[in-house]
Formats: sequence, C-alpha cells, structure tokens
Amino acid sequence: MLAFVLPAHSPARLLGEGTFALNSGVDLLLVALLQVLSYPFHDPVLTDRGFITREKTMLRAFIVAGILGFLAILAFSLVGVHARLEGIKVTSNVPADVARGLGFAGFFAMMVVMVTSAGSTLDSTFTSLSKLAARELPLLAGRLPSPKAMTIGSLTMVVFALLGNLPMIAGTDILKATTISGTMVIGLAPIFLFSRWIGHSPLSFHLAFWTGITLGVLQAINLIPAGWAIGTGKYAILLGTNLYGLVLCTAGFFLPLALARRRVSPSARAAV
Repeated sequence: MLAFVLPAHSPARLLGEGTFALNSGVDLLLVALLQVLSYPFHDPVLTDRGFITREKTMLRAFIVAGILGFLAILAFSLVGVHARLEGIKVTSNVPADVARGLGFAGFFAMMVVMVTSAGSTLDSTFTSLSKLAARELPLLAGRLPSPKAMTIGSLTMVVFALLGNLPMIAGTDILKATTISGTMVIGLAPIFLFSRWIGHSPLSFHLAFWTGITLGVLQAINLIPAGWAIGTGKYAILLGTNLYGLVLCTAGFFLPLALARRRVSPSARAAV
C-alpha cells in the first residue's frame, strides 16, 4: 500500500501536512497514550504469547515488537495523509477508501494486509474465548469441563463471530472496535501497575475493573456527560472518559487500602 502512496508525495509534504492540535487528532493520540497503560493486559495476542518462553526473552521480544509496531503504524498513518492531500472522500475506513482508488492491485494488496493482521488477532481471541466458555467457566463454578468441551468451544466461536459482526453491518465506526474496548479495560492499569503495594484485595480489583467496564458501556451508548469532554475535537468525549475514568479506577483501586489504614489508626492510638 505504501509503495503506491509514498512516491506520490515528498516526505516533507507528507510529514508537514495538517496541524498539531487537540481538535485535529491530538485528542486521539492522548487517548492511545492513556490506553497503552491497560490495553496490552487484556489483548490475548499479547497475553497468550507472554508465557511461551523465558521472561527476559519475552521482554526483549515485546520491546522489539513494540518498536517495530510503532514504526509500522506511523508509516501506515501516511495513507490517511495521502487521502487528505489527494482530496479523496473517505469514511471511517480510510485505508479501504484509498485502496479503491489504486485499482485492483492496490485494493488486493490492502485486502491481504487486513486479512493477515486480523487473522492473528482473531486466532488468539477465539482461542481464549473458547477456553473461557468450555473450560474456565465450569471450573469457576466448581465443575469439571464437559467431555464435549471442544464442541462447546467451537460453537462459542461461531456464535461470537456472528454476533460480533452485527455492529459492523449496522454501520458503526470501525475505530470503535479498539477505542470502546480500550475504555472498558482502563481499570486494568492500576491492577497491574500497583498490585505490589496492595497485596491480595479482591475489593480493589472489583472497584477498578467494574468502574472501567461501566464507563466503557456508557461511552458505547453515548451516555457520558458532555461536561467530560476535553477540547472540541471529534474524540473530546473519548479523551475525557479515559482520563477521568483512569483517575476514578485508580482511586477505586486504592480506596480499600486507605480505608484499612483509617481503621488501623484509631486502634493504634487507643493502644498507645
């Protein structure tokens, strides 16, 4: 795709287009920086592969993959810049809109890229989902997995594949696949980043996790108050939800610790 796009404009033209402002995309960049604290902890593409080798080896692999991924995303974003420079009318799926204007070869190349990238995500997602439904949920309920666990897992994948495509058929914004799910899991940030200072505290987990889930649902059905918006850009509400939501999730995570210390202090003074 970039082989078609990059020769059309000079690097200076591509990198100098647009303005760096909150209402022209910086709000979405800030959302990404906030969600990077929690999103990797729920992504099965990362979590499933985080335990297949030694810790230091996997850490180095994640660092290298993260750098390469950043460079790839940065390069791929130039497709949108190209669309802007060429005056191409775009929808929420800019790469596909640009690819349609490049003829059959360009559109086919884009299709291969999208199928390849989606395949790795779907593979790990469906694997985790089927394992959850067929094995882990019965174990949590105190029962052994069914002898038909393979069938249950397969049917679960089919059902969620069909249901998961309904929003896309209805015409939703393709970016919401990550922004909404990313908002729902912002509560994982304090859980993973600060758990060493809390110890075993189920209440801390639930206060942080379910606060994020609730905010994600409210964001999906457009019930977040307009006063939460930060800036005037397209993603102002999303940015406010993630920033204030992360603060709420973190506060909820530390709340049991604060309450425990408050209960201990009077008893300690009484003992003195």
